Amino acid sequence: MRQVTRIGWAGLVASGGAASLGLVLAVGSALVAGDWELARQPWIGIGMSLIVLGLAGGACFALLLDVVEPIGWWRLLAVPPAFLVGGFWAFVLVFGLPTSGGPDFDVATILYTLPMVMAVLLIGTVALALPAVVGRRAAAAR
Repeated sequence: MRQVTRIGWAGLVASGGAASLGLVLAVGSALVAGDWELARQPWIGIGMSLIVLGLAGGACFALLLDVVEPIGWWRLLAVPPAFLVGGFWAFVLVFGLPTSGGPDFDVATILYTLPMVMAVLLIGTVALALPAVVGRRAAAAR
């Protein structure tokens, strides 16, 4: 179980780093271009791909840590963000985003088109990881 916990923490850190680097690239390229929709390729594309990779990995590793860490009742705080984040991924990957040309299943394109959804997904993924982080600190303080 200790090995699974180490893998979970390493994966969470790596996923957080990928999402952070993606945000820097995407927002930086948008700032340089002057507008979100004027951001130039390949930087915005690389940034959005890293954001998707980081958010997906972060959600998986955070959920793993919420299950295997000895955090007690703290893990119940992960239930609402798990439904939010899991519901987003399930809906997008199964049904896609309805557009005039049919459903769009590309998560990076969906997050680029709807930046507020990206913000909500980012906050939900961080909220999914918080019980493991806070619960571990609280258990260590006892």
